[in-house]
Amino acid sequence: MTPSKRLDIQEFLDTRPFAGFQWRILLLCLFVLILDGFDIVAMGFIAPALVADWKMPREALGPVLSMGLFGLAIGALMGGPLSDRFGRRRVIIGSVFFFGLMSLLSTWSSSIEMLSVFRFLTGLGLGASQPNAATLASEYAPKKYRSLMVTVVYCGFTLGAAGGGFLANWLITGWGWPSILFVGGVAPMAFALLLAAMLPESAKYLAAKAHGRVALERIVNRIAPGTANAHTEFMLPERAVAGKGAVKMIMSKPHTVTTLALWVGLFMNLMTVYFLNSWLPIMVKDDGFTLADAAMVGAMMQLGGTFGNIVIGWLMDRWDAYRVQIGALLCAAGFTIALGQLSLGVTGLMTLCFLLGFCINSANTGWTAMAASYYPTSMRATGTSWMTGIGRFGAISGASIGAVLLGMHWGFGQLFLALTVPIGIAALAAAVKGLQERGHPRMADRSPPVGTARPPA
Repeated sequence: MTPSKRLDIQEFLDTRPFAGFQWRILLLCLFVLILDGFDIVAMGFIAPALVADWKMPREALGPVLSMGLFGLAIGALMGGPLSDRFGRRRVIIGSVFFFGLMSLLSTWSSSIEMLSVFRFLTGLGLGASQPNAATLASEYAPKKYRSLMVTVVYCGFTLGAAGGGFLANWLITGWGWPSILFVGGVAPMAFALLLAAMLPESAKYLAAKAHGRVALERIVNRIAPGTANAHTEFMLPERAVAGKGAVKMIMSKPHTVTTLALWVGLFMNLMTVYFLNSWLPIMVKDDGFTLADAAMVGAMMQLGGTFGNIVIGWLMDRWDAYRVQIGALLCAAGFTIALGQLSLGVTGLMTLCFLLGFCINSANTGWTAMAASYYPTSMRATGTSWMTGIGRFGAISGASIGAVLLGMHWGFGQLFLALTVPIGIAALAAAVKGLQERGHPRMADRSPPVGTARPPA
């Protein structure tokens, strides 16, 4: 009889070179976020054309923007527990197809109410797909590249958002504002079919589930042929806590303070980001610039975030993540003050918005990198997605507050100065998280092995 061999899945993945299998997962998850980014900020880019087409005041778009973000929040809250129960792969594929279908259907909207409903439904799929794609990527990443892999995946969001800005003028000029939503619908539906053929399940998720050993053995041997067989015992360095739901686990000691700090930090960060995503093009246009200038300024902010995501992930893998996060947020506050105080031409405005996007969008991604690195496998998808879901209510607040302040006729400078408040609170939350982790480092426990025998057919 062949002797049993114990294989620690975390150690196995940490010691593998970053080869073709990991590159495939990275690229697939990256493209999920590209599609997410394009669709999430689509309303911000089409808002000026929609206001002109439907002949309504700009603040009337508040319900559309808020309902889409509310759908994102609910989708994230649902997606994490579903992923921890049914697997990352199924949730990602289903949610990508769903938000594509809803975006496609929204092109036929004929009223604010109808468009609001479809944006809510689109948001459900977007909210579930984004944190689960980041979770899956993090679970295949070697430890020394984990934060970088998560933040590179989140570059997809800013790439997709920037692409929306660059495409907006061309598509809207030729085919009207519904063309943005049409592209944001067809592309995800087609990509969901590719994901079904190419996206693997998380090896760590399979190791935590007794029924996953056959698929896990196949994945391990694809990464390193000949490593596993029917007698291999698969183990995780984290022990699942029996009898507790994942949501209860992330709120129980020693995770309570860290979980709350992550929630507050991302809430405030997303309040700032979605205030800008939703209203920056209109703010720029109302300040005397053209519609083309407004689209380019918005795109430059997203492009800055793309570069910032790579830098912050690289830094977090080398220094204390919370210190890097605080630095990014303080720099973002400095750039919002500059935008509020300086009178700039379009070139200066694009430059400062690029730098602001570099800092604030990378900090936004930094929360996900910190959560994915902090929570153990048994609660990682729930911890990450619940943080994202709570944060989405900050996004809703940002879009709604923007509508109120614009309705009160706040000026360009006043709006930017107001953003220093949520940014400062986010920096404080990052400091609390860092101090809590230093005082109570997370213990790495060892889980019982997945059984050596194959389950019956």
